[in-house]
Amino acid sequence: MHIVPLGFEIDRAVVPFEKFPANRVYLLVTPEEPDYPEEKKEQLHCLNEVVRKLKEKKIEVITMEVDCFDIKELMNTVSSLILQEKEKKNVVYVNMSAGGKLSAVGASLAAMAHNAKVYYASASGYSKTDQDRKQHGLAICLKPEGMILENFQIKLPEEAGKIVLTSIWQNNKKSMNTEEILTLLISKGIEIFVDEKKARSREEQRRVQQKNRVNLNKNVLDKLERNDYIKREKIGRLNKISLTESGEYMANIIGTTGLNNAIETQRVR
Repeated sequence: MHIVPLGFEIDRAVVPFEKFPANRVYLLVTPEEPDYPEEKKEQLHCLNEVVRKLKEKKIEVITMEVDCFDIKELMNTVSSLILQEKEKKNVVYVNMSAGGKLSAVGASLAAMAHNAKVYYASASGYSKTDQDRKQHGLAICLKPEGMILENFQIKLPEEAGKIVLTSIWQNNKKSMNTEEILTLLISKGIEIFVDEKKARSREEQRRVQQKNRVNLNKNVLDKLERNDYIKREKIGRLNKISLTESGEYMANIIGTTGLNNAIETQRVR
């Protein structure tokens, strides 16, 4: 399975399948921009040509509208697709050369974080005429030459940390207090947290509450703060937890699930 952020390329999105075969591809394209009609017209031409050529190869094509100029949105989508396909035991390839520079960075970081295979399609030359651009896109690829990039390790937070970061991001990118986070982690079945409602006495309930708070700070929030993913603000007896800029990036690299409906509605048959 391939994930291809697509800009003004045709060859770079199609020719790699001769070297890295697949039965499904996700094409990620930026939604229509009314201020740039000519650019959108060119991108739509590239998209139609790529879809046509891939369907000729009997490859299932799924298009998804993603703002490829928003690196966080792109990373989230790529990461989420990788997680979804890996759950199905599929091998995932990510093309970092068929979109712009920003999408190349975002797609590569997301792929490396989840140990997908990132590849770059080498150009034989570049289009010099309008006819060349209509036939090949910006780059001309005569042979399936390319390279798999070596993954460098991007250390993701532990499961509880992932839940905290992605939940705050999905909470309209605002914040959560410590009690809300504790309730969430208990509901997710994180082992170090115990549901205080199961306590047999009020004294035991207080011990459980205290232990949960210690575990939350020591094993989850302190680690996230040391990595500059969160910031804490004391409000009464509770802490308000919000994301730093680095935390927002990490929340999107972690990815989310819940793309199924969007994918089904945008499937190209």
